Amino acid sequence: MLLPIHTTPFTSFFLRPLVLAGLLCVATHHVLAQTDDPVTAELLENFFRDNETASESDALQFLENLENWRNKPLNLNTISKEDLLSMHLLNNLQIENFLAYRTQFGPFLNEYELQAVPGWELTDIRRMLNFARIRSGLETRNTNILEGFYKGDNEALFRWGAPQPPNYYTDDIEGRPYNWALRYRHTYDNRLRFGFTAENDPGEALFFGSNRNGFDFYSAHLFIQNLNNTVKTVALGDFSARFGQGVLLQTGFSPGKSAETVSVTRGGRKLNAYGAFGEAFFFRGAATTIALNKVVEVTALYSDRRRDGNVVAPDLGDLEAAEVEFSSLQTSGLHRTSAEILDEKALRERVAGISTAFNWKNGQITANGLYINYDKPWAPLTTAYRRYVFQGKTLTGASLDYNWRYRNWLLFGETARSDNGGIAAVNGLLLSPDQHITLTAVHRSLGKDYQSVYGAPFAEVSRAANEQGLYLGADIRYIRRWQINVYADVWRHPWLRYGVSAPSRGREFLARVIWTKSRTFSAYALWQSETKERDSDVEGIFGLVENRRDRLRLHASYKVSPGVELRSRIEWTTFSVQDGPRNYGFIAYQEAAIKPLSFPLTATVRYAVYDTDNYDTRVFAFETDLFSAISIPALSGQGARAYLNLSWRVNKWLRLEGRFEQTNQLRAVTSTGATGKEVFWKLQARMRW
Repeated sequence: MLLPIHTTPFTSFFLRPLVLAGLLCVATHHVLAQTDDPVTAELLENFFRDNETASESDALQFLENLENWRNKPLNLNTISKEDLLSMHLLNNLQIENFLAYRTQFGPFLNEYELQAVPGWELTDIRRMLNFARIRSGLETRNTNILEGFYKGDNEALFRWGAPQPPNYYTDDIEGRPYNWALRYRHTYDNRLRFGFTAENDPGEALFFGSNRNGFDFYSAHLFIQNLNNTVKTVALGDFSARFGQGVLLQTGFSPGKSAETVSVTRGGRKLNAYGAFGEAFFFRGAATTIALNKVVEVTALYSDRRRDGNVVAPDLGDLEAAEVEFSSLQTSGLHRTSAEILDEKALRERVAGISTAFNWKNGQITANGLYINYDKPWAPLTTAYRRYVFQGKTLTGASLDYNWRYRNWLLFGETARSDNGGIAAVNGLLLSPDQHITLTAVHRSLGKDYQSVYGAPFAEVSRAANEQGLYLGADIRYIRRWQINVYADVWRHPWLRYGVSAPSRGREFLARVIWTKSRTFSAYALWQSETKERDSDVEGIFGLVENRRDRLRLHASYKVSPGVELRSRIEWTTFSVQDGPRNYGFIAYQEAAIKPLSFPLTATVRYAVYDTDNYDTRVFAFETDLFSAISIPALSGQGARAYLNLSWRVNKWLRLEGRFEQTNQLRAVTSTGATGKEVFWKLQARMRW
């Protein structure tokens, strides 16, 4: 049962400015302007709002592609299946219907003809036309790719932040409590991009100590697409890669369970440039995709780089026979303390992969292979739940993936085998029984002994092992102006997991109803319930117990004028253990996006209040951040949070952006009975030319 808003004095105090902010925003309705980017914000919200572990690295490539396509829209008469999949704007069945329609009837004459494509609703068409157009005539592919090295668009990003108070860090932190980041990017014609990044996390040394040469992390890439009819892709430096449904290999953006209930397949280009600040899930080396003919396409990759790892010293009693090992890969990218610095670049990792695809009119089948080698043996801690994980220096895997379309049916899947004999498989179906209804089913059977370092398929677990489950989803748009999304997911883990000392089960349900009254007003209600089994920490109860978390969200967006959009949200959460007492959480915010037509300055401002009983009832609110960044803070306790984004288009080629955010957290009552307030703030700046 979900409770109404907590009416504590604290919440009442912070609700006053929330209401005032809403009234002030309404008072600006006379400003004639154009709103900020609602399409991108909506997509990010859908894909990342339910993913607590989402990072900036996950979103960067997705955002880069959308911005490139917005500035230089693709031609729907020549667009490839890979680019359509990379957009994540349509489900796979809609894409297959589009390609089949274009093949049967020839090039589109105008945008109105898109309404004749089976399964395409007006909302889908409007979303697509932000990034693609109907065009005829010669393609820009006739331009010389070498011109792209001195022509095109440039962007520089400089970011500085102080995300904690200066006295937050203790004496064992080597650096200062500031974040520094620098990125340069050059793009040309959606075909060429190159750039570099440099980054320091708070607490890491900068130009002294362990980082005498400057920043803690450097990255660079050169990426070419559609060089000619044979060479489809060339990647040098840092890149991300995906094979099939991600069972064997997935390092790039990969949507999981979300309110986009039928967006469950993995697709798009197998290779992408990597220019994010994350320091773990990418490759460094070279890769290419070559079309041998119209039927056969080969992708090959090689990576050789240093990785962070927890190195274990050999037994002092037998130094001659002992070998230096590592117990785990470190993925945080933090190098602040002596222990973290010792783990930095402690391992050498080499990865080689090949993927050969055979295409025909209605489908594709692909054979994939992946080889991983470390210069030190991987020796995980000897705990029961780690019994089947990879150990040693070398891991080899192979897989077959497929997709096949027949009328309104689309079958897809991947089956992989690791060299120890472990098997993992994901298979699914997309079905459109009616023009306004899309259904999907995904079954995964990930063996407890399947071993993979870079596997990340559609699943509940974070790695591709120890899970069997079935996901059912639906997207219903039968009634005009209404959209209904629902899914149900049930799973079980045949073996132990961290914090779970026996085989366990789980289930999750979601329902979202969207009402689009007009182009100026829309609202939705979302309910989600998740139940997982974990070891009991309740006195008097032993074994596994069910942990249940529910949430109910009400959200509305209203364009009070062409230049002002208001967004309001209220959300409640509850958490309980094995039918025990419930804990509650609550968040509410008011947001405004403003862009005057005759003024080059745009702004997004939000004020939020939250009140939760504990960390289990923490609340998440996706925030509009600067380009190439996402913000999904986990808020618990009692407090208020506000942020302001400003964007100033100085002229045609220069744009400056800034963001300031602040959280006021109420401190718990101390032994002396005193209370207080903690203030956390962060400042960012971005320049683009």
